Order: sequence, then structure tokens, then C-alpha cells
Amino acid sequence: MSRDRYSSFDELKHHEALGKDYTLAFKDAGSRVTIIAPHGGKIEPRTSDLARRIAGDNYNFYCFEGIKAKGNACLHITSHRFDEPGAVELVARSEVVVAVHACTGTAGLVHIGGLNKKLGRLIGRQLQKSGIAVSNDHPRFKGSNPANICNRGQTGVGVQLEVTRDLRDDPQAVEKIARAVRAALSNYITITNNGAG
Repeated sequence: MSRDRYSSFDELKHHEALGKDYTLAFKDAGSRVTIIAPHGGKIEPRTSDLARRIAGDNYNFYCFEGIKAKGNACLHITSHRFDEPGAVELVARSEVVVAVHACTGTAGLVHIGGLNKKLGRLIGRQLQKSGIAVSNDHPRFKGSNPANICNRGQTGVGVQLEVTRDLRDDPQAVEKIARAVRAALSNYITITNNGAG
């Protein structure tokens, strides 16, 4: 991917207009779990929809969405520089953070990254049970930078999901992914509540 036009949200907001070029969508459900799509709307198409489905009614949700008629790629701020204040604040008081991203290709894959390896493994198992293929070792999708927005919650570890285009374009696959991630989150919360985390 080419280098981002903006290296911070502060820089972006001086050149782009809220409500005209981008919007911020979020819901604080009072949960310890937050689902984010930092490149939503037309930046990474259909990541907002998937994040909303995962969040459902009971998890927090945040989305930075590109709404330009064209050229939304310029709104992409790489994950370890993503610092929109609303996102940072919501993530900072969350124990569990899952970030939804898009990647190119038609391999029917979800690349799992981030520093929360335990939750990542649980999500991977649930996805595979649902017939969705996973990858844990793609060099571009490690999500291992501590400054990555998914790793900036209370525990310092989160999960990053990179979903190929064919899955994002398939409503049935989107529903399967959302259900699988929700099941993994439920299992993870149970495990950590029982002190096994």
C-alpha cells in the first residue's frame, strides 16, 4: 500500500470535513469489549458493516468512515498512527479490542493478527468451525505494534482481523464471521472471568 497522506487524525481534520468527507460512528454499550473499524465506510468497504454485526447490541462499537464520492483511500491512517480521540478514549477503557480491516484478494481468508494470541486462537477455531479459512502468519497483517489501535486497550493486547474482499462481499460469509467472532468473545470472557486467562 502506498504511504498514507495523513500521519495523524489532527493532520487529517485540517484538510477533510466531518460530515462531508468522513463520519464517526460509535456506540458505548458500557461493555468491556469494543469492536472497531478504523478504516470503515468507503476506505475499506464493508468493514463497518462487519464490525457493527460483531458488536450487536451488547458490545461497544466505533467506526471511522470515509464518505467521499471518490478517493477515500486518502483518509486511511495506518493502525499504529490512528489517534482519533473518540477511538482512543473508547479503546483505552476497554479490556478486549477487536479491529476489523479489509485486505485484497479472493482467497476466502481471514488473517488474524494482534497481540492477544489467546483470543486470536479462539476466533480462529470458531471461524474454521464455520467453514471460514484463517491465516495467522501473513507478514503484512501481524498487528504486533504495541501502538496499533487494537493493542491500546487496558490489557495492551488486542486482535486484528483482515478479511478478504470475497468474504466481505458475501452476506452469508459476513454473518458467519460475525457469529464466529461473537462466540469466541463469549468463550474468552468466560475463561477470563474464571481466572484461566
